[in-house]
Amino acid sequence: MKLLNIIQRATDFGTLRSRTNFFSFTLKCLFYIIPAIILGHYTDIYIGKVKQDKALGDNDIYYILLQTLINISTFYIILIFFSDFTSEFQATIAGSYFIVIYFGLQSNYINMIKEYIS
Repeated sequence: MKLLNIIQRATDFGTLRSRTNFFSFTLKCLFYIIPAIILGHYTDIYIGKVKQDKALGDNDIYYILLQTLINISTFYIILIFFSDFTSEFQATIAGSYFIVIYFGLQSNYINMIKEYIS
């Protein structure tokens, strides 16, 4: 398969064309992994700094709510500007990978929720 064809299949968001070739599928996964790593990491770091500065007080619920609001806002912005990209979040493995990596990198978010519940 030609390189141009592989790239076309991988960048055809909203379709299942990348499934027909391993390299197209791999490239599409990378297109989902890289933004998820960047967004998830920096969201977690930002909230960690806000919490360290105690900008919202000592109660963890405020930081949990702030991070939840940032997560929802991030998804909404992606939905508005990249609707074909988000259409694969539930329909494809590559799209699901974005969600797993995005939230998986937000370990402080999960820890705050666990501490608050306990």
